Amino acid sequence: MQTSRAKVAVSLAILLIGLVATILAASSASSTTDSCILVDFGDRDVTYVPVDSEEDPDSISALEYACALNGFELVLEGEKIVSINGIGNSADGSWGLYGVPHGDDDWVVIGSDPSDVLVDDYTVLCWGHCDEGEVPTRAVDATGVCFYGYNEPSRVVSLAPTCTEILCSVGGFDLIVGADMYSNYPSEVVTAMQTGKIKVIGGFTNPSYEMVLKQDPDLVVCMGNQNAHVQMSEKLRSNGVDVLVISGAEDIDVVLDNIYMVGTSIGENDVAVENIDLVSSQISEIGDIVDSGSDTHEVSTMISLSAVKSPWVSGSDTYISDIMDIVHSYNIYTKESGWVQVNAETILKYDPSVIVVASTDYTATQEEYDSMIDSMSSEWRGTTAYRNGDIYLLAGEACDLASRAGPRVAQMTELMARIIHGDIFGDGIVIPHFVGGEYRDYLTITKEGSI
Repeated sequence: MQTSRAKVAVSLAILLIGLVATILAASSASSTTDSCILVDFGDRDVTYVPVDSEEDPDSISALEYACALNGFELVLEGEKIVSINGIGNSADGSWGLYGVPHGDDDWVVIGSDPSDVLVDDYTVLCWGHCDEGEVPTRAVDATGVCFYGYNEPSRVVSLAPTCTEILCSVGGFDLIVGADMYSNYPSEVVTAMQTGKIKVIGGFTNPSYEMVLKQDPDLVVCMGNQNAHVQMSEKLRSNGVDVLVISGAEDIDVVLDNIYMVGTSIGENDVAVENIDLVSSQISEIGDIVDSGSDTHEVSTMISLSAVKSPWVSGSDTYISDIMDIVHSYNIYTKESGWVQVNAETILKYDPSVIVVASTDYTATQEEYDSMIDSMSSEWRGTTAYRNGDIYLLAGEACDLASRAGPRVAQMTELMARIIHGDIFGDGIVIPHFVGGEYRDYLTITKEGSI
C-alpha cells in the first residue's frame, strides 16, 4: 500500500512538473531555464530536459520525468539505475549522478543519496553513463552558464575568428550577421563582409558593444580567455541576449568541446558531433602513423609567434603543445604554461632541433623567408634548427591554422607531423620551409577537413 501511494505521488509530481515546465516554455521571454536535468548516454549523446526550479524535484523524480517525456525505458532498483533505454552498467561504463555547482564550470561526482539531491542545487544536474574517472559531456560554457535550452537563433554575432570558423563548420554561416574584423575563414565570410551581409563589429580585443547590439543578435559567441569578451557577455546577458563563451584552447579536447557547445547552441548538435568524430578519427589516424614509424623519435621543437630575439612561444596547456605530443615532438618550453614571452638565452639553452614560426609579419615567399632568417639574433643562429636548416615559416592561412584552435585542428596536426618527421607518410610529399594559403597541397588525410 505504501509503495502504491509512493508511485501515485511520484506520478502526480511528474505531471505537475511537466505542466509547469510546459507553461513556462510557452510564456517565458528568456530562452534559458533556471534548472535542467541531462541524460548522457556517452559519446556526446545527450538529452536535455528543462525543469521548473520552483518545483525543485529531487534527482530521481527529475530522471523519471525526463525518461517519461522522451520515451526512455528506465529500470531502477531502489534508487540505483539498472538501465536506461537498455544501456546498463558494464565494463564500458556505469550510470552515475553528476552536477555542475553554481559558480563553477566543471562536473563533480555526487555521492549523496539521490533522493536528497535537488535539481536546483546545481547549475546542471546529469545522470551520465561514464567510464571510471570520466565525466559527462560538457554542459556549461567558460563562464559556468548552461548552453542547453537556448532558443534556436536566427541572428548570430561572432567576436573572434575561431568562433566564426566553428560556427561555419557546424552549419551556422547563414546565421552570422556580425563578426570581428579578423574573421577571414572560410572565404564566404570575407565575401559576406565585403557585400555587407556580415557587419564588422570591431577588433578581436576591442569589439564594439554598440555595433554588436546594432545587429540585433539573439546569440553572441565569444572567447573566455579574452577579458573584453567576458565583460561584454555580462552586459549582453543583462540585456536579454544569449551569449556562449567558449573556452580557451588548453588542449584538443577543449577544442572539440567548443565545437560541441557552438553546435548545440544553434540547434546543430548532430552536425557538431559528426565533425568532432571526423576530426577525432583523423587525428587518431595521424597519431597511429607517427607511432608506427620505425625511426620516429621525439624531436625538440619550438613554436613561436615571431622571429624576434625574445619571442612569444607555446608552453604547455595550449592546443599546439597537445599536437606536439601527438606527433612525437618535445616542446622545449613545456615547463611554461600557455603562450609566454621567453628570454633569448633560453632558446640557445634548450636548443630546439626544429623551429616553427607562425607569424603575420611575413608572406610565404622565398624572399620573405630569407629575410626572416637573416634577421635572426645570435641566440637563434646558435640552435641546431638553424644549423640544420630546420626552421619553418607558417604565414597567411597557414599562420591562422596554427593560431586558431578551431575545426581545422586535424589539419594542423598533419602539417606538424609532416614538418617534424619528414616523409613518414611515405607519399613523397615534402614540406617547404615556408607555407601559406596552399597548405592543403601538403595534406592527404585531412585535405578536405571539416570546413
